[in-house]
Amino acid sequence: MKDCIFCKIITGQIPAKIIVETDDIIVFLDLKNHPLVVTKKHIANIYGLDDLLGAQVMKQAIRLARACKKGLEADGVSIFQNNEPAAGQEVMHYHLHVKPRWHKDKVMINMPDTAADEAEREDIVSKIMAALAQNHHGF
Repeated sequence: MKDCIFCKIITGQIPAKIIVETDDIIVFLDLKNHPLVVTKKHIANIYGLDDLLGAQVMKQAIRLARACKKGLEADGVSIFQNNEPAAGQEVMHYHLHVKPRWHKDKVMINMPDTAADEAEREDIVSKIMAALAQNHHGF
């Protein structure tokens, strides 16, 4: 899709803080500073996912949840996904949010995120990638 921002990230037309990339999935830090698990194939929402691709998305979500917990020392992790505008989907390309949480943020899904500068964004990505590299199941 030529106007899809995620497709432009996937094809390298727009820079992104990429955390993981496979043949079918790309994970990058969104502008609100948490990882998104995105299908490389342009699929508008969950209704277009097949079982195999859905399993690949969840596999990455599990890995990222563990990495956010460990690498960012999060108190917990929210995983959520919206389908269609009525449910809050803003980009019409399938993606799943993996959002690290801390007790102080009161765990409100729609709470606005604070902006981070470039150095903070780099730090977030490097900590998540370091935790992923450890391939650790423990917390």
